[in-house]
Amino acid sequence: MKPHVAVKRLLSAFETRLLVRRVVNLPRDTFESLTGRRDPLIPPRGLWYVGGEENYRSINEEFFKYFVDLGGLHPSDGVLDVGCGIGVTAARLTKFLDQGSYEGFDIVRVGTDWANTHISSRFPNFRFTHADIFNKHYNPKGKLDPDTYVFPYDSASFDFVFLKSVFTHMRPAGVQHYLSEIHRALKPTGRCLATAFLLNQESNQLIAANRSSLNLTHDLGGYRVLDAQFPETAVGLPEEDFKEWCGRAHLTIDPPVHYGSWCGRSNYLSYQDIVILQSLEKGSASQKL
Repeated sequence: MKPHVAVKRLLSAFETRLLVRRVVNLPRDTFESLTGRRDPLIPPRGLWYVGGEENYRSINEEFFKYFVDLGGLHPSDGVLDVGCGIGVTAARLTKFLDQGSYEGFDIVRVGTDWANTHISSRFPNFRFTHADIFNKHYNPKGKLDPDTYVFPYDSASFDFVFLKSVFTHMRPAGVQHYLSEIHRALKPTGRCLATAFLLNQESNQLIAANRSSLNLTHDLGGYRVLDAQFPETAVGLPEEDFKEWCGRAHLTIDPPVHYGSWCGRSNYLSYQDIVILQSLEKGSASQKL
């Protein structure tokens, strides 16, 4: 079946979970809305479809530090958020990008609709776009193919691109295409921060020893997933292949790879693996100096 063929079920499993979440949280969300007890830039509990409200502040601060310290983010940068969700990370960046701009796109319409209504209305330099890209887990009725989707932005438009927990839900063909689009969208001196579940000797050994929080054991031919029926739930990519794909896309990884704890490591930076990418042309020029 082609990726763009609509799922015949009335509601997908993801849509059903989101509906249940909205119903369960309706009383508390209504109370907080009526009493003004909720940060207007943070979505109500019933709309959280990734992550959780319990620790979003600490995660936001953690990644903001990575953006600045590892990715070199500046207040004047033009930023692209690939997989912006419902705008939780964007809300944190509104306090920083006072001279810059932000564009985000996501495959779940409820997220970009909420973010445009509640964030863009207050910060016009922040804009959110819905991309109806097929994903069997998050957008099974999507009409666009992730392997060919063209980011809706001009070439060389952004100083900084980030993808937080996006490659962790994509198959190799889509990842390779996104890497090419990232290179196209970045300015020659731009940087990209991306997270992934990278499969290498250490992570493979830890998975085999049942130390990993993700049992990425279903081999789909060159990559491994948590759930063979819904592969995009969690995807592990071979590290050497990922590096090769970056090279084909004219990107290079600024060393080191910052490995995560997801597979059971004792030494790690964050939960997912983090890589900093830059133009291969820039990297080559730097090495000659």
